[in-house]
Amino acid sequence: MRTGKEYLAALNDGRTVWVGDELVDNVATHPKTRAYARSLADFYDLHHRPDLQDVMTFVDEDGVRRSMTWFQHRSKEDLKRKRRYMETVLRETGGGATPRTPDVNNYVLLTYVDDPEPWSSQAVGTDGRDLTKGILDFWNLVREGDLNTTPAFVDPQTDRSRDSAQAESPALQVVGTSDDGITVRGVKAIGTGAAFGDWIHIGVFYRPGILPEQIIFGAVKPNTPGVTIICRESNVRDGEEVEHPLASQGDELDSVIVFEDVFIPWNQVFHIGNPKHASLYPQRVFDWLHYQALVRQMVRAELMLGLALLVTEHIGTYQLPPVQTRISRFAGFHQTLKAHVIASEEEGFHTPGGLYKPNVLMFDFGRAYYLENVAEMAHEIVDLAGRASLIFPTEGQWQRPELRPWLEALQTGPVGRPHDRLKISRVIRDLFLSDWGDRISTFENFNGTPLLAIRTLTMKRAEMSPSGIMADLARKVCGIEKVEEEKETAYTAQADYARRQDAK
Repeated sequence: MRTGKEYLAALNDGRTVWVGDELVDNVATHPKTRAYARSLADFYDLHHRPDLQDVMTFVDEDGVRRSMTWFQHRSKEDLKRKRRYMETVLRETGGGATPRTPDVNNYVLLTYVDDPEPWSSQAVGTDGRDLTKGILDFWNLVREGDLNTTPAFVDPQTDRSRDSAQAESPALQVVGTSDDGITVRGVKAIGTGAAFGDWIHIGVFYRPGILPEQIIFGAVKPNTPGVTIICRESNVRDGEEVEHPLASQGDELDSVIVFEDVFIPWNQVFHIGNPKHASLYPQRVFDWLHYQALVRQMVRAELMLGLALLVTEHIGTYQLPPVQTRISRFAGFHQTLKAHVIASEEEGFHTPGGLYKPNVLMFDFGRAYYLENVAEMAHEIVDLAGRASLIFPTEGQWQRPELRPWLEALQTGPVGRPHDRLKISRVIRDLFLSDWGDRISTFENFNGTPLLAIRTLTMKRAEMSPSGIMADLARKVCGIEKVEEEKETAYTAQADYARRQDAK
């Protein structure tokens, strides 16, 4: 298994990375990137802690101990074991302060290896090449190296008033093919954490008017000639671990990735050329990431509940009935998300490749519930904290002997040490009252698919036709006979296709 030291050394590979106006010479050491690189290194080192061995690792069929990143769950109990691993990673890394750890990024690859055949057989423009071997070889490559494969699926925003605008987009597209591979040119508009990856996992989300040459699924290394990673301005508070306990852990840096005539060999191409295939598969690829996102949101809701309990206890309002009523909302928020996680596991199914997959409707509508309510919950915790979330001394002020008695009196409550209130306040400030925290919130809102897309795409995959089984009870109560199956429409064909691909 990889160590954090090995991960950091691998980042110094000549990749071209811009962070704001600065060209980064080494992602592992530059002040704008080193904190997040160290956080990912800490992720790798978690797997070497003896006290966490049973949670963080497993022994595969060949007797090799590996990171649970690569564990393929084939039963309900296996899936729960994977979830305990993901929860442990989240709890050991600031309650989700690093949303896209390598285990999350690599989870996306499961759809390919679970059922690689359609990716090859439905590709267009490969001259009949079998892409399945490359898919399986790539999985083995990144598994053996314990590598970090960062997804980049989002294309540039275009004029959405007309489908024809997609053809004018600078989106990544195939500009040449040969016996050795394909050449691509264009951009991926968002690649979260791409600066910190060992590989960039290229994909695409279907949009009306998308061109066949814009349909590309595959992988390239960040230091491949022609690849430039342009990151937004960093929100990291490097070296400020005391004042900013979460923001100092780094910023994963969403980025635009430019591909200037980049060559991708066929064994790194997973699929090209078929918009119809792309209309459903990206959502299925991200299912695994979305299940993890719900687990992450459950853990984050637990953190919010705990912060509400701690801050109200410290300022002496916890025992007030109106305050307890407000705190109960945090408990309900957390328990509802937990219920979605458990239900999705209990109502799971087996995929074509034999993986046990959680129920898609339950984890996606769980994510929707989080997005619908989290902003209000964030406002509530800041309101409960009152001035404790905004007006508190710096550590330097606290340590000055002429200021300390006055400042300590301001932080004294019925329980706990005055300095502890500072620690609670700093976490609340980082999460809910900072550029760093705002970026985390925005990331959750658009991670994989935003709220509208969650509802739309999930409904397309569900048995929600008026003539389907979900209306059987209503028909019975109303005394209406079930009519002959309706003529197949684009909707029913798409939903049926999705169900066939999801389950064996």
